[in-house]
Amino acid sequence: MAFEDKMNQLKKSMNSSSLTNEDPAPRISKSYTLKQNIANELAIRAKEKELTASRYLEQLLKKEFNL
Repeated sequence: MAFEDKMNQLKKSMNSSSLTNEDPAPRISKSYTLKQNIANELAIRAKEKELTASRYLEQLLKKEFNL
């Protein structure tokens, strides 16, 4: 009987959907290309703050969008 009980528990956990109130974060599926002079400036400023260019750009966007 223990085996059947365990199987029933596993079935319940496998079939249950996650019940969260939060929507999944949207993913940006497009790729954007920066102009060379902007990309260079971004890399220079990121290096000054010891960040990657993408992390620095993320910080700038969060600041711009007040997030």
